[in-house]
Amino acid sequence: MVRIACKTADLLPLDAIEDLQGGLKKRSKKDIELITKSIEKYGFSFPFFVWKSEGHNYCLDGHGRRLALLELEKKGEQIPPLPVVYIEAKDEEEAKQKLLRLNSQYGQMTIDSVIEFTDGVKVDWDDLALPSETIKIVGEEVVGGFPVLASGDREPFQQMTFTLADKQAEIVKEAIKQAKAEGFGESDINANSNGNALAAICEAYCGN
Repeated sequence: MVRIACKTADLLPLDAIEDLQGGLKKRSKKDIELITKSIEKYGFSFPFFVWKSEGHNYCLDGHGRRLALLELEKKGEQIPPLPVVYIEAKDEEEAKQKLLRLNSQYGQMTIDSVIEFTDGVKVDWDDLALPSETIKIVGEEVVGGFPVLASGDREPFQQMTFTLADKQAEIVKEAIKQAKAEGFGESDINANSNGNALAAICEAYCGN
């Protein structure tokens, strides 16, 4: 049975909580697996925010947890009544306005701020998907202010996406290839040779 690790005045069965978000936020199978892992380890720790309207209980916050619980239920896990907090909204438009605000990020984490916040805390990085688009810390040891990447198979602590024309992409690939051939694919803090080579190229440019 899923362990409930928070308390509210109201409870609802899982099948009474309805989706309102639709396709607003895309979640991969991996995303749901991470949420499931968190629930299994720490219990259901955060209540659903629900808008109640004409006999329906629409989920405003907790869609990922709802999907993870449905997957657990399919696997035979017993889901007890779940803590909910009711959010007032005069109509669907206002409910969706509030849902958007629940999903808005009014701030940004940085590598330094996460390291400072977690100082002295043994964090399970493997089931975290931090909300910042620029960082994803996966190591615990810190070298020069940055977490160490233990394996090339692990995701980098920072993911960057660029939109390039085909010709530009080929230039970047060739530059990385040449940098690796010259020995710039190794680093003490990162096992990803492509990332090391690209960093070396950028470092050389910035040093000019």
